[in-house]
Amino acid sequence: MSYKFDLSHVHRDSDQSITTQLVELVRTAIEDGSLAPGAKLPTTRALAEDAGVNHLTVVRAYKRLASEGFVTASRGRGTFVRQAPPSAAPADGRWQHAVLPRAQRSYVSQVVADTWHAPDAGDHINLANGWTADELLPVGELAQLSAEVFAEVGAEALSYGEADGLWQLREHLARIGLASGFASDAEEILVTNGARQAIDLAIRTIIRPGDVVVTESPTFMGTLASLEESGARVFGAPYDDQGLDIVALEQILARHEVKAVVVQTASQNPTGQDMSIERVERLLALARERSFFVIEDGVYATIRFGTCEPSRMRLRAPDHVIYVDSLSKTLGGGLRVGWIAASGEARRRISDLKLATDYHTPGLTQHIAARWLAGGVHERHLTHLNAETGRRAEAMMRSIEQRLGDEVIAAEPKGGHHVWLTFHRPLDERLLMAEAMHQGMSFTPGGATTVEGDGLSGVRLSFPRFDEERIDEGVRRFAASVRAARRAGSGARLAPVLS
Repeated sequence: MSYKFDLSHVHRDSDQSITTQLVELVRTAIEDGSLAPGAKLPTTRALAEDAGVNHLTVVRAYKRLASEGFVTASRGRGTFVRQAPPSAAPADGRWQHAVLPRAQRSYVSQVVADTWHAPDAGDHINLANGWTADELLPVGELAQLSAEVFAEVGAEALSYGEADGLWQLREHLARIGLASGFASDAEEILVTNGARQAIDLAIRTIIRPGDVVVTESPTFMGTLASLEESGARVFGAPYDDQGLDIVALEQILARHEVKAVVVQTASQNPTGQDMSIERVERLLALARERSFFVIEDGVYATIRFGTCEPSRMRLRAPDHVIYVDSLSKTLGGGLRVGWIAASGEARRRISDLKLATDYHTPGLTQHIAARWLAGGVHERHLTHLNAETGRRAEAMMRSIEQRLGDEVIAAEPKGGHHVWLTFHRPLDERLLMAEAMHQGMSFTPGGATTVEGDGLSGVRLSFPRFDEERIDEGVRRFAASVRAARRAGSGARLAPVLS
C-alpha cells in the first residue's frame, strides 16, 4: 500500500505553485523519515484526486523529484523513494550502505580480513599467518633474475600477455607436473595470481548456487570463502591422519548429488597431514562413478619434513581433477604466481573466466618465475627451505608439549606451515582470541576453518615466520590466553574478533 499524504497545507492561494508545494510535501516526508527508502508513492492520478488538482500537476511534481534524485519511477510498477535520497545521505559515507547490494559479512570473511590486518609490529607475535619468513626468501637471486629479464626482453616484461600465461613458464610447470603427478603438457597449465585466484576461478567455473560441494573440515579459509560466495550448499568431511574421511563422503553421496569435492592431498592446511593412497584411489573411483569434479589444492605439498612429497592425484583422473598450486610458499606470496592444471571443457571455461576477470597474471613475475625454475636452483632452495621450516615446526611441537600438554592434542605435521590443535575440553574461541590479543599474540580460530564453524574445538598455530625463541614465546602467550579464557568461563561477554 502506498503512503498517504496530509494535504491540508496545500492551497491554491499560496505564493508557491501547487507543483512546488507537492514537491516540498514529498521531500519533507522523505527527509524526516516518514517515507522510507524504497517506499512507494501514490499514483499520480490517486494523489491528484486527493489533492483536487489535475493529474498532470502531480506528474510534473514527480518528475522534479526524480530530477533532484529523491524518487525513481518504474513503468508498470510505480514511483518509489530512492535507496539513497540526496538530502538524506550523510556526508560521512553511510549512504553507501543504502546503495550497495545487501551483504552480510560471514565469520570466515571476517577472520580472513582480521588475519591479514593483525598486528605485526612491535612485540606482537602473529602466529595466525603462515607466510614464509623474509630471511628464507631468495631475494638476491630474484633481484638478479629481474635484471636479466629486463636486459633480455625489455618492455615485453611490462606489456600485456596471454591470458593463459607465459608459455615458457607453463612449459617448466608442466615438466614439474609430470614428475609430481599434476600435469603432462603445458596446454593443461593456466597461470593465475596465486593459488587463491586459482581456487576461486575453479569454483566460479563449475559451481552454481544450490550445488552441493564437499570439502575437508578443517580446511583453508580461502576455500570456504569462495564456496560461500558461490552460493553452494557445503558439507564438511573430517580430515584425519589418513586424509579426507571417505566414509563420511560416501554418506553425503548417498543423500545428495555432489558437484565437486575440494581436498588437499599433501601437507594439508591446517593439519599438516597427507591423504593415504588408499583414500585417494577411492576418492577418484567415486568421482568417476558419480561424475563429480575434484579440486586438488597442492600449495603446501612441496613443504616437507623428512619425507618425500606424495604424488598428486590429477594425472590418475585428469578429466575429473582440477589442480591448483603456487610458488607463494617457496618464492614469496608477493610474486602472486600460481597455476591451474585442467583439461577439457572445464579448462576452456576457466581460461575464459580468467580473461574476463583480469586479462592475465603480471608478465614480469612470470618471466622471473620461468627463469628461476629453468636454472635448477629451485630444488636446492627447497632443500634449504624445508630443513629450516622443519626445525621451526619441531620447535613449536616442543613448546606445545611443554606448555599445553594437558590442554590440547597436537598432530605432528608431515609438512606445511601449521600445527592443528584440538582442545580436550571445548573453549569459546572468541573469548580466547580476545585474551590472546591482550597477551600480545594472535592465531587462526578453528571456527573459520571448518564448515561447521562452531569455534569450540580447535585452533591453528603457524610457525614459519619466527625463530625458535619467538615461537616458544608465542606458544607461552597462547597458553596464558587459554588459562585466562578458562578462568573467565562461559559467562564472560564476548569480544569482537581480533578487535
